[in-house]
Amino acid sequence: MAIKTKKVTTKKLTADTEVAAANFSQTNQDLMISILIVSLTVNLFILIGWVALQVTSVYDAEVAAFLFTK
Repeated sequence: MAIKTKKVTTKKLTADTEVAAANFSQTNQDLMISILIVSLTVNLFILIGWVALQVTSVYDAEVAAFLFTK
């Protein structure tokens, strides 16, 4: 008695899986890069503000008013 087995083609399944994994990986990479850009922009803004406060005392009253008033 011969047993009949059905051969599953894994080539197409593997290709589809690789494409989905590549798309997921690209989405993750895009998200990481966008978060990095936003973080660098915020940090640059804070650094420029800190340097401006260290160099001159002209902006002290404005910064205090901005931070401590409602």
